[in-house]
Amino acid sequence: MTTATDNGYCAAVQALTEALRAACADPADAIRVLLSLANWTPTTQPSTAPVGAAIATLVNAMGETLRRCALVSVANACAEYEPSSYNDALTLRAQVAQAFDGEIMAAADAYQDATYQALRTLRTTVLIDITTRGAQLAALVDVTTAAPDSVLPLAYRLYGDATRADELISRADPVHPSFMPTSFKALLS
Repeated sequence: MTTATDNGYCAAVQALTEALRAACADPADAIRVLLSLANWTPTTQPSTAPVGAAIATLVNAMGETLRRCALVSVANACAEYEPSSYNDALTLRAQVAQAFDGEIMAAADAYQDATYQALRTLRTTVLIDITTRGAQLAALVDVTTAAPDSVLPLAYRLYGDATRADELISRADPVHPSFMPTSFKALLS
C-alpha cells in the first residue's frame, strides 16, 4: 500500500533525476551521469541496535528508488541521443542493458512483479529504439596509413569527398590536421 508521502517522495526523486538530465547540454553526458547513478548502491553502517535493521531497510529502499528513477531518466536521455556510428549505438545499448538488467533482477528477487514488468518493458523499448537508429548508421573501421598524411587528401581517398575532413579530425584528434596519425578509427562510409 502506498501513501501520498510515498508518491511525493518518488515524484521528488524523479524530478531530481530529470533535473540532472536537463542540466546536461549533451545527452551523452546525461546518459553517463545517470548510468552512474543507476548503478549506485548506498552503504549502511552495521548496527546491532534494533533500529539498525530499520535504518538499513530505509537506506536500501531509498537507493532502490533512486536507481529506478535514474533508469527512467536514462531512457529519456537515450531518446534524445544521436549515436555517431553503428559502433557507438552498440556500446550504448550494452551499457543501458547492463544497468537495466541489474535492477530488473533486484525487482524479481524482491518479488516486485509490477516493477519487474515495467522495467522489462522500458528496457525492451529503449534497446529496440537504440538498435533501430544504430542500424542505419555506418560502422567504424580502423584506418592505417604508412606515414602521417594531411587530412584533405586522406578524406578524399577514404570518402571521395574532401569536405569530410572535419569529421576525420574530430575522430582522430591529430596534433595538427597536416599530420594525421597513422592509425585511427573512421566511419566506413
